[in-house]
Amino acid sequence: MQDLRSVEPRLPPHFLTFLRHAAEARNAGQSEAMAIWLKAAAYLHDTDTSAIVELMDELIRVGQPWFSVELGELATRLGYDAPTLQFGLGYALQSTGRHAEATVAYRRALAVDPEYPQLRNNLASAIRMSHGDLQEAFALLEEAVAANPEEVNAWINLVNARRERHDLEGAHAAGVRALELAPGNAAAANNHSLTLKDAQRWSEADQYAKTACSLDPDNATYRFNQGILHLMQGRYAEGWPGFEDRWLGAMELRGARPIFPVPRWRGESLKGKTLFVWGEQGFGDVLQFCRFIPMLAERVHAQGGRIIWNSFPQVGNLLVRSLGRHVDGYTVGGGIESLPACDYEFPLMSLPFALKLDEATIQSTGPWLVSDPTLHAAWKTQLAAEPRLKVGLAWTGSLTHRRNACRRVGWERYAAHFHDLQDVVFYSLQPGAAADVSAARDAGLDLVDLTASFATFDHTAAFIDSLDLVITVCTSVAHLSGAIGQRTWVLLDANPHWPWQLERTDSPWYPTATLYRQHEFAHWEPVLETVTQDLRSLAAAHKIRTQRVLP
Repeated sequence: MQDLRSVEPRLPPHFLTFLRHAAEARNAGQSEAMAIWLKAAAYLHDTDTSAIVELMDELIRVGQPWFSVELGELATRLGYDAPTLQFGLGYALQSTGRHAEATVAYRRALAVDPEYPQLRNNLASAIRMSHGDLQEAFALLEEAVAANPEEVNAWINLVNARRERHDLEGAHAAGVRALELAPGNAAAANNHSLTLKDAQRWSEADQYAKTACSLDPDNATYRFNQGILHLMQGRYAEGWPGFEDRWLGAMELRGARPIFPVPRWRGESLKGKTLFVWGEQGFGDVLQFCRFIPMLAERVHAQGGRIIWNSFPQVGNLLVRSLGRHVDGYTVGGGIESLPACDYEFPLMSLPFALKLDEATIQSTGPWLVSDPTLHAAWKTQLAAEPRLKVGLAWTGSLTHRRNACRRVGWERYAAHFHDLQDVVFYSLQPGAAADVSAARDAGLDLVDLTASFATFDHTAAFIDSLDLVITVCTSVAHLSGAIGQRTWVLLDANPHWPWQLERTDSPWYPTATLYRQHEFAHWEPVLETVTQDLRSLAAAHKIRTQRVLP
């Protein structure tokens, strides 16, 4: 790393010395000393703004954006409000991940010079990254390209903004324009690939994803996006390496990977060693990927090693009962301070990569999770008097999931299509959704809510195991129901989670699942019409079957 003195432009003597001492005093908790050094820097009030901005840019270039922020904030406190400095401060703040604070700096610049180049684009980016008002961010991008149709970055960002508004035609037009302006821009190629993916134009999406990776092969986001496309197409051997880039390539996972005091396992011999496998991301991911634990454990034990598995408390009993016999130890939750003695760590969702699973070996042969027999028997007894077809419903995933607006079907559509079905009783599989249940009942849906009894996934699994069918969107319920071998109908949006692949109505992951797919982005009605027709037929067959066994 370069010394700060090597990047000093036209600055008065001692300016950075004062700034450095102020930062050191702050880090040491010496507030009075920090104030003295900042006051000393204030005597350099006649410093030229362009010199400050030049140094800020150079500090970012040499990998020290935090010093750039310090410099910009100090200049702001000294009264510098030139748009060029505030724009630079906003950029520096974004470079350190402080997106919400960056919006403040950008707004200061906007108040002074609304026509400053790239300002609306960067402000929109900071708003989006800080989970701010997406409507405002969208409007800023539209204003940016209207004011300057040659602003490439605004067109690139507008692609994703229009995608999020389900405006695929507009997103495609923005992507084409960005590529016209900058045909060699990797970000433009990547974003255009995402639009084509939403539009189910898979071969074209693949082509632009490949282009993005060739233009910028070190970009983890582009490699990850290409890997997801490969996995969606069932090209597992090609897709797993890209999936390994998720910790840097997936926006929601950046900075989320735990830092362990032991190295990641990369295939080294485990003779006499202990491997720590940890559950990652969401409940559904753990339920889906845990079936590979026995395969890994067999390899570890064959080498003379041990395997310890850690996951979420809510799934602990279910996983231990089903797969605990394969591992040497199981722990739940906890931080690094409670890490058991081990030599290597490994994330659960990397097991297919480590095991080199492909299209032939990924196929599941049956359920791998077993519900609690006592809980299951209790639910069977409680539901035994109900002769109708018993169907569990899940209509939304996590409300905070970035794609939930796409994958959510909503109780409203279920009620509209299912309310007049005879010989079917519906059970909510959505804990904490009492308001939705009440509204669905008011709309005429015969919906029973017993979710107050679902303390853990063990309880949910036992209940699902007692039903005749589960109808669900892509959420943890789908993975749980499929993993215990329940008949499961999964309703999928046009650009689904990669395990569901493309076009097929079955799943190599869950033999008892049937997949109902959107064929047009955001259009659920044809999907619900098909599901309703199939459900009516299943209910009629169930009625005939139950009548035959009645005394």
